[in-house]
Amino acid sequence: MPETYFASGQCLCGDVKYTISSPPVRMGQCHCDDCRRSSGTGHASNAFFKKNDVQIKGKTSLYDSNTDTGSIITRHFCPKCGSRLFGENSAATEIIGVTAGTLNDSHWFKANVIVYNKRKPKWDIMDDSIPTFDEMPPL
Repeated sequence: MPETYFASGQCLCGDVKYTISSPPVRMGQCHCDDCRRSSGTGHASNAFFKKNDVQIKGKTSLYDSNTDTGSIITRHFCPKCGSRLFGENSAATEIIGVTAGTLNDSHWFKANVIVYNKRKPKWDIMDDSIPTFDEMPPL
């Protein structure tokens, strides 16, 4: 019997693939300097899942950076093609953020929060109906 899952995705070259068994616990867009630089655009769009619901095949390269709240964000990239795939925060070890652009089908994605809006470039137009915070709100 085939395994069912909520979503799946992969990096650009296909060396790293993943499946997700349950819907996200939240979805968001972040305009912080690190997310903008790591995405190469005005924001990062991420869906956050319980880590146990995400099965990853393939090895990733890691990059750690400090947040303004003192936690550490670990970003996972494909070592071959450079695609940013996942993010983990040391303050929420049971959650993994999946970069929405790497999903095979992301029709269901709709951010329910926008953070670090004060750093948003003027050219990066967002949906005005989404709750927006100038910085990171308390979890």
